[in-house]
Amino acid sequence: MSRLYVLYDFSPSRPWLFATVHANRALLEARGIDLGPLHPWSCELVPSHLSFWRVIPENDAIPAYFANMLDELAGRLASGRNVLLLSRTPDILSHQSFERLWRRHAALAQHDVQIFFIVGRPACMLEQGYREARSLLPEKNGLAHVRRYGSLPILIRDAQQKWGKENVSLLANTSASPVSLLANTSASPVSLPQANVARSLFDFLNCPEPLPLRHAPRHPLCLASNAARRLSWTLEVRENAWPDVDEGLFMESLLALDRQWATAPVSPKNIRDALIRNGTDALRELEEMLALQSGALDCPDWLAEQPEADMDAPLSDDILRSFAVALPPEVREPLRQRFANDAPLLTADQKALSRALASITADGSENGMVIGEPVPPVELTVLTMTYNHEKYIAECMDSVLAQQTSFPVRHVVLDHHSTDGTAEIVAAYAAQHPSIQPVLLSRRRPAENVMGLFSRCRTRYAALCDGDDYFTDPLKLQKQIDFLESHSRCALCFHPVALVLADGREAGVFPSHETLPRGIREEYYLSDLLKGNMIQTNSVVYRWRFQEGMPEWFRADLCPGDLYWHLLHAETGRIGFLPEVMSVYRRHGSALYKDAFVSPLEHRRAHGMAELRTYWAINEHFHNRYFRSLSMLANNIFANFLYLKLETGEEGRSLLDQASKAFPEFASGFFSSLKIIKAPSDREAEG
Repeated sequence: MSRLYVLYDFSPSRPWLFATVHANRALLEARGIDLGPLHPWSCELVPSHLSFWRVIPENDAIPAYFANMLDELAGRLASGRNVLLLSRTPDILSHQSFERLWRRHAALAQHDVQIFFIVGRPACMLEQGYREARSLLPEKNGLAHVRRYGSLPILIRDAQQKWGKENVSLLANTSASPVSLLANTSASPVSLPQANVARSLFDFLNCPEPLPLRHAPRHPLCLASNAARRLSWTLEVRENAWPDVDEGLFMESLLALDRQWATAPVSPKNIRDALIRNGTDALRELEEMLALQSGALDCPDWLAEQPEADMDAPLSDDILRSFAVALPPEVREPLRQRFANDAPLLTADQKALSRALASITADGSENGMVIGEPVPPVELTVLTMTYNHEKYIAECMDSVLAQQTSFPVRHVVLDHHSTDGTAEIVAAYAAQHPSIQPVLLSRRRPAENVMGLFSRCRTRYAALCDGDDYFTDPLKLQKQIDFLESHSRCALCFHPVALVLADGREAGVFPSHETLPRGIREEYYLSDLLKGNMIQTNSVVYRWRFQEGMPEWFRADLCPGDLYWHLLHAETGRIGFLPEVMSVYRRHGSALYKDAFVSPLEHRRAHGMAELRTYWAINEHFHNRYFRSLSMLANNIFANFLYLKLETGEEGRSLLDQASKAFPEFASGFFSSLKIIKAPSDREAEG
């Protein structure tokens, strides 16, 4: 019978150890152990499986993505493979939720579970929580850390009770730092290589000793000084990993200087004091569990006594210049390029480092074209979101390059951390075509595909074209800009698109002339758009309202978001229409909305709740002005959920209940509009 291994690392080694496990995947696989499925939205600088420890209340429906992860885990175990999950959360509710879901899943509950706890000094873990954050956490977060790490004995006892004491192993990690980073330091929150810890874990897994990492992970907890941690965050501008930079060389340069720079705690002293004051009994109990001497887990003196550092103080010119000089040219030049490409988005630290890098450019010159930057002034930016579009992205970029315009065009292509060859294709095109500016995200983040893309557009006009779609008319952009220039009261314009199936067959035109509100017109109004989204994404050109950057109120988390984007622009003017088909919208098996046309009910099952969230966000933005129209759109979704309730039972009832609870105003409108048909009496039936 296959077995699940779970590693909980509550010690400073966690980033280094998790990276070591990930780097030794082949060794583990050779011994029949697979790493568990990594949810795409929980990617970090080092891997973990935190998504499995999301708290799901006992009576709540399991979200679809979570159910899929559990099923995938069950499938791997059913294949005869053991599975390893990596976690770091000390929240006992998360652990109880995981155990409850495991027991409820019939295919999982039949497999053995082995737990491995690594425990370090809670005060060092508290300090790590603040070092990992990019700004000071609110006090309530710090006190929550205090409660969690003060409850570790309860968590371990609970695990022993639920999984069996014989299935729970404990390891103390209180080793002194191999390199003396602080005077009189007996323990450090810095995550540095500790071969004995890795060896103990791999012994637990019945595996040979792991191979060491070639480079330290690019993780802030692998650095001691506040200056080095802040510089580690400068490598990517909003997580854009283009042009390519050798992260190993970057970290080597940073680590060499880190040993010379001063360090200090960043966790607030009053929070540390609260942990020391209230956590003594828990520490003694932990020490007894781990067979340690009394005081072995106490807060180190230096950490207990020093006040917190000022995290907002500007980095000194000396530090910035020494780091810029230390970087080898093969790191310095692409890093300087990254800063130049995304200049409007740089943080204060990135701006300061950019100035330092510019002063020591290899050839002494700061002039010349920058890769990805067309000749100014750029009038229009084509914005492309892409994910696993290896088959299609070249056709998309070729169709933009083929545009014949009297104005410069920039093409910003954001790849949301594809797992196929999409990013490599985009980078290769950018090397040949300066008008293409890649944004190759180094990890997946919710809504960063939208915000990361839109925040890079500062031109008068913007066009959209997803990576699996393409333009067909080389004059498309010129025609739409000419229209907007001659129709000053229009804030956007669109046109019909050809629908093409995965096999290349055409499936009609959207929108058809019959479905356009009030028939074919040169101009439409916002109210027309609220009758149903008639604008396919790659047909629109906006008179871009966000030339100064994205406002705080903008919602990047909506899916679908295109109706929201259209309405935000229609708020500032009318909607123009050109009746020519000038682009292709591709419908294929991996498209997000693949079921929208062929199986509307399945589409609503998967995306109905997200669509309701979009409608409600639009309602909030317009302060209920268009509630009636949005409520009518919501009614269609509630009707689908009601049908699911009647036809499929529990799942439909759950969707209907969730929607009614989350959007009571929409629910009230829907239920009040239902017609109640009374069943006839026996006499009426006979008559």
